[in-house]
Amino acid sequence: MANLASIFAEHELTPNIIPNAPAQVLNCTWDGIQVQPGQTMSARNLKNAPRFTLKVDPESTFSLVMIDPDNLSRKNPSVAEWLHWLVANIPASNVIEGINGGQHQMAYGSPGPQPRTGLHRYLIVLFEHQGRRIQVPKMDSRAKFSLKKFMEKHNLG
Repeated sequence: MANLASIFAEHELTPNIIPNAPAQVLNCTWDGIQVQPGQTMSARNLKNAPRFTLKVDPESTFSLVMIDPDNLSRKNPSVAEWLHWLVANIPASNVIEGINGGQHQMAYGSPGPQPRTGLHRYLIVLFEHQGRRIQVPKMDSRAKFSLKKFMEKHNLG
């Protein structure tokens, strides 16, 4: 597999949506399918939240964000970035063991792109906060989320 930075660049995720590619691949499994960066999947396999794991510092705390930068479509991303999932202050033990825990500030919303909108890219990023907790209010809308602004506000990445 190509390195993560080149995959993110090839799929035009860096630098427009996220400044830099993550250092490690987050292990994500949907519906029993281990997903690789850049992989195409059917929306029917994405109905339930994925299980995610990563070897991390056991003393740290994390937040996870999943977005669709192509909503309504890649040619017309009028409501992008669409927030599919936001979980703050996840204990390291949950990340290591693959337990879906933390503060769910936006419940998982399964991808369901409209017909004739082409392929959509979905980005899931896990941020480490070096043991500190961040204050993230519940989100009232999924539309027009900004991953870059979220990162800047909470000093992540």
